[in-house]
Amino acid sequence: MKKSGRLWDLEQKVSDLKFKVLSLKPTSRKNDYFDVILENGNKYNFHEKSISRYNIKENQPIEHKVIHKALDYTERENIKKKIIVLLSFRQRSKKELKDTFLSKGYKIENILNVIDELEQRKYLNDSLFIKMMASHLIKEKKLGRYLVEQKLFQHGIDFSVMDPIISSLYKKYPQSKTIKEILNKRNISKVDSLKNKIKMINYLKRKGFYFDDINTIIESY
Repeated sequence: MKKSGRLWDLEQKVSDLKFKVLSLKPTSRKNDYFDVILENGNKYNFHEKSISRYNIKENQPIEHKVIHKALDYTERENIKKKIIVLLSFRQRSKKELKDTFLSKGYKIENILNVIDELEQRKYLNDSLFIKMMASHLIKEKKLGRYLVEQKLFQHGIDFSVMDPIISSLYKKYPQSKTIKEILNKRNISKVDSLKNKIKMINYLKRKGFYFDDINTIIESY
């Protein structure tokens, strides 16, 4: 929607407002942050890089628009720090990180900006995330390909990216071998009743294996 001339003029006047910085002091217990108090009584908490980037100084005026730029910069630094902490525990998908920080009330543009920066700096890598997660699902959880793909789709992973990685993992951990291991664990044999075999087939289907693969193994088991 196009803004009226009066509304635009009003926003411009607000943007150009200036306020004197009465106090600028380091935040206690947060070495990288500063508390800023303006002459109109407003208080802000800025990252030290925002202070430096926007040349915020005590007893000097600061424009209203610069305040918001500094707040956005501070939020991006905060997001970045938190993402790096999360990545120190395990790889995360970009979608997982986006959803996490959106749910905490951060601005979407700041979240995407940080994710893009960290991806360029090689902190984030969806291929590594796929390999880590798929390996766990295939090797530890013993899931079939269909369910593995569905769980990765939930993280916003494109099929063209996941397909070669999953295929490589299933060469190392063949589905036929996994199905046999599950059958052995559940003591399924040729003499089992049709009812038990059907229950087993349904169980394996729920674990993400395809019917043709299941049936082939059970028939030759």
